[in-house]
Amino acid sequence: MINRIEVVKKYLDKEYFSGRIYEKQDFFRFQLAKIFLSRISIADEYVETIKRLSEEGLVVYALRQKSKLNSLILYELAGRKGLPQPLYCHGMNMSFWHPICRMIKLLWSSFLRLFSGEKKAWKKKLSYLERIIRRKNSVIIHLGQSEFINSRTAETGISSLINAQKSVDFPIFIVPILVSYGRRREKEDESLINILFGQTEHTGAIRRLITFMRYASKAFVITSESINLLNYLNVCSDNTPKKTIVRDLRAELIERIEKEKTAVVGPVLKSREAFIGMVLSDKNMQQFIADYTLKEKKEIAAVEKEAKKYLYEITADYSETMIQIWLKLLRWLWMNIFDGLVVDQEGLAKLRNISKKMPFIVIPCHRSHIDYLIFSYVLYVNNIQLTFIAAGNNLSFFPMGYIFRKSGAFFMRRSFRGNELYSEVFAKYMAILLKEGYAIEFFIEGGRSRSGKMVMPKYGLLSMVIQALQDKYCDNFAAIPVYLGYDRVIEERSYLKEISGEPKTPENTAEIIKTGSILRKRYGRVYLNIGEPIIMKDYLAAQEKHIEQMTLDERQGLYRKIGYEIVLEINKVSLVTPFSLVAAVILSHDRRGISHDDLSDVFNEFYEYLVMRKVKLAATFAQKDKAIIDAVNVFIQDGIISKVETEEDQLEDMLDVVYSLADENRLYLEYYKNNVLHFFVALSFVATSMMKSNEDIMSLGKIMADYKFLKKLLWNEFIFDEKTDDVDEVNNVLEYLFQRKMIKAEEREDGAWIEIKGRGRMKLKFFAGLIHNYLESYWIVIRSCYYLKKSIIEEKEWHKKIRSLGNRLYRKGEVLRMESLSHVNYINAIRFLEDAEIISAIVKEEKAQKREVLYSLTGNRAEMEVLRRRIFKLL
Repeated sequence: MINRIEVVKKYLDKEYFSGRIYEKQDFFRFQLAKIFLSRISIADEYVETIKRLSEEGLVVYALRQKSKLNSLILYELAGRKGLPQPLYCHGMNMSFWHPICRMIKLLWSSFLRLFSGEKKAWKKKLSYLERIIRRKNSVIIHLGQSEFINSRTAETGISSLINAQKSVDFPIFIVPILVSYGRRREKEDESLINILFGQTEHTGAIRRLITFMRYASKAFVITSESINLLNYLNVCSDNTPKKTIVRDLRAELIERIEKEKTAVVGPVLKSREAFIGMVLSDKNMQQFIADYTLKEKKEIAAVEKEAKKYLYEITADYSETMIQIWLKLLRWLWMNIFDGLVVDQEGLAKLRNISKKMPFIVIPCHRSHIDYLIFSYVLYVNNIQLTFIAAGNNLSFFPMGYIFRKSGAFFMRRSFRGNELYSEVFAKYMAILLKEGYAIEFFIEGGRSRSGKMVMPKYGLLSMVIQALQDKYCDNFAAIPVYLGYDRVIEERSYLKEISGEPKTPENTAEIIKTGSILRKRYGRVYLNIGEPIIMKDYLAAQEKHIEQMTLDERQGLYRKIGYEIVLEINKVSLVTPFSLVAAVILSHDRRGISHDDLSDVFNEFYEYLVMRKVKLAATFAQKDKAIIDAVNVFIQDGIISKVETEEDQLEDMLDVVYSLADENRLYLEYYKNNVLHFFVALSFVATSMMKSNEDIMSLGKIMADYKFLKKLLWNEFIFDEKTDDVDEVNNVLEYLFQRKMIKAEEREDGAWIEIKGRGRMKLKFFAGLIHNYLESYWIVIRSCYYLKKSIIEEKEWHKKIRSLGNRLYRKGEVLRMESLSHVNYINAIRFLEDAEIISAIVKEEKAQKREVLYSLTGNRAEMEVLRRRIFKLL
């Protein structure tokens, strides 16, 4: 039995039209073209969408440009990917690809139609188009450049679709298609070749062919959101003229393609000089300069000259050529030092949809200098517009400063303090970027995290972009929290030195040359997850008080709140790797080694807790035992831990493999432990309270008191969810411990009491051990406050004394863990003591953006002693 499709094709093949595409093309011409056509790519998500639509109705492809090449690309791609292949291209002459015999018949048919007149011949084409559609065969229509420019091909094609839809019982899905020959941004000032051969969007046939042949391997197809024609017509009023429906539908399809194009390459690219001119001529900037000159009693020309100098220091100088160089370099990098890049595709799809509607600001965590490159690479290969990246001016040294600037980086000083003009110029540059629709990227933590944890957010740049929204530079923008994580970071050795108190080595060319040794190692996988976007206009509208009615303190409180929610979201979407979990297990006690069986037991206990919390886990956890061994072997190969094998004459109960860890290597693992520590904080607080109880049974009130004390003490160390009540957090932990049969609860007249079982005490000590080093660090700093009893001490001198005391206490055995001797922990402990008003910081002087700080004790010395004793009880 001949199937329906073959019958349709046989019937249609009796008529010959130039727009017809036959299943069997001319062999030699089409095979030659396929050499290039086969390089065109399309994302799997688009393929699946079209397949789903074809099951529900008929797919009609809508191209903006009237292009034979693009039509042929679409036909070949559909066949290669198993999509509905178009049988007809309305308004196009595809006869060059017809077999010779059909080409001759077409010429004869065309000759005969000439005698019937042009109008009649055109009507036959439209009738043929409608018959194909009614028989549920896909076609291609072309929309033209604008709905305001008349196009008989575009208008009659859409009109025929409407006619056909009214006569069939299945929906017609019009799928807007963007065919792009690479990622090149359009420039405001185009080159001579573009002027001669046509612009990127409105290319002539010759340049389109040359461009395609040159960039075929970079070309791709993107589909926009389809229009269900049946539903579209049902919504239209019966009184709406058909001409209006055709025009509006055409406009909507063109707009969807244009949004896809903007999402891929971004707005038209302006030169660096154009950006500088836009900032200086901005009316708000002009007003600021006028007010600033009066206040500082300077000439306007001198202030504008200074502002222009700052802009040359700040602004990016984007170059497509540099992006292409980076792309090749990064592909080589992933292959040679990393084992792969694991990307949150669902999150990227959300980001792509947002990019069609508004500017977006990417706000990642900051773990490594590689961060600057990774997200741009991911955006590029996933056809999303690249961001302009805020970078510290420590990276502006030659030649990297030139390279980064050409790659879309704009530079900022570490501090804006005391320079109003610089601050305003920088803020207005970011505002202009948003106004023009460009995407921005900045790191809310400021610098890279040396500890492996999220650093408390800095809200300076965040306040600038929110102010730009308030000043109507843009209608809206989306803040996108992004997690970037590594199995291993390439800077781990330099971080170790900084944590130990050594000053940071400034970035320079010599340091870049030294990184050659990095290229001889492998650092595992890189992970990228995207959090829930904050649509800023909606977020601000949901506040109890309008931002314009807020006082300065209230605004700063709002900025802090938004910043805190962003870093909290980054923590939520962060991912646990076997490397970080093995590091946490090894550091969960203060012994010099751990047996393989014990390591596996604790690993599994930690794993079960993460599963209960529904934490994102690396795919390698699917084979847990292998994941443990692989992680351990990497640490062994790098000399961080050593494997102690058993000897033949040892007793059977001593045949377990032991992993030994030298004290000086504990800080290496501390970084990776901290990557996942935030998931365990609540349980670690409760476990610490229970482990330091002298009895096997303790009141819930005591646990709650200890929990609140630890939360207050370590507020600067971890990101706490303020929306979750402390009581709920503790109850969730207790419920888990009860399910794991570690505790038993009972009600008494004076409240709830918790009994800690023997098995539970053995397991809880590992959870408590995860934060033990923080308590030791804070205890060291509290002890060092006695230096302040004698006299006021300068900041650097006090830091030196703290490190010296910590080392002495460690050698005496009063501090058990080497990772407690962390300069980062000391700084956070000092900040806590300042907030608690136990010590005070006095700024002696401020010159060249540098502060000299002196520390002294306040009158709350009794409170300091109470704090010291309470921490000591938890050690």
